[in-house]
Amino acid sequence: MQAQPGDAPQLGGGGYQGAHPIAAFFQVIFKVGAILTFALGNAFGGSYVGIFISVVLMLSADFWASKNITGRILVSLRWWNDVKEDGTNEWVFESAPVASSVNRFDSYFFWVTTYGNVVLWAVLVFFNITSLSTLPMAVLGFILGIANAIGYTKCDRDAKKKFSSFMMRQAANNPGIVRAAVTA
Repeated sequence: MQAQPGDAPQLGGGGYQGAHPIAAFFQVIFKVGAILTFALGNAFGGSYVGIFISVVLMLSADFWASKNITGRILVSLRWWNDVKEDGTNEWVFESAPVASSVNRFDSYFFWVTTYGNVVLWAVLVFFNITSLSTLPMAVLGFILGIANAIGYTKCDRDAKKKFSSFMMRQAANNPGIVRAAVTA
């Protein structure tokens, strides 16, 4: 049975239980690939250039996929930087008009993998702080991960603000429902 938008996240039962398993796969695969390539390539003495190129390509693919695809599908959020004709920048944070369409398990999965990725790269930065050869890769992983985490956190705040204003408009347009809810 497929999870519905209002369902609470269920962690047992094995397998992915969200509504978008393909998006969830791509939310994870590049993150795991970059971390494993970084850790195992360095542990087993792989070619520095090969490891660096592989990690950077996977980090780039992860950043792009998370920002442009999986964030839209799993949590109905997106963000970008709009450069105006006069050269000024404007950061744009969007959320779906109806946040209830987001599957709870998908949302939980997205946020855990997004922040978990940042934490893992922060740990790798800490353990590689004295290595001038591996530190740049770890720092790049951390920077790209934190950029997505911050962007989506701001989008989530926008979504909560939209939901609150929607509820206030509904309450203002339907005072009878509000009175019934208060007296019940």
